[in-house]
Amino acid sequence: MMQKWWFKLFIWFTSTATFFLGSSILISYFNPEPSMGDIMKFMSGMMDAMDNSTMGLSMTIEHDSIMKKIIGIASNITIPLIIISALSGLMIRIRRKSNDK
Repeated sequence: MMQKWWFKLFIWFTSTATFFLGSSILISYFNPEPSMGDIMKFMSGMMDAMDNSTMGLSMTIEHDSIMKKIIGIASNITIPLIIISALSGLMIRIRRKSNDK
């Protein structure tokens, strides 16, 4: 059984995971505490990342009344456009089948 490829792969994954687990425990145990400057850099980086993310975009849209109106209009016409496109596609298929006969 120890000569099978899946067993070797399993041992490889297990040993790799164990190595990274042990090294992360050692690094976190012997690493000094972060300074206040490190914490502030981390927090400002997270805030900058949030501004460029989908959540940041939704927060800016929440305060923009023109964009809210545009999104409302777009969401109101989305379902009718889907229905119209499905019906037109169905009509095209029916016409093609009737022309093929």
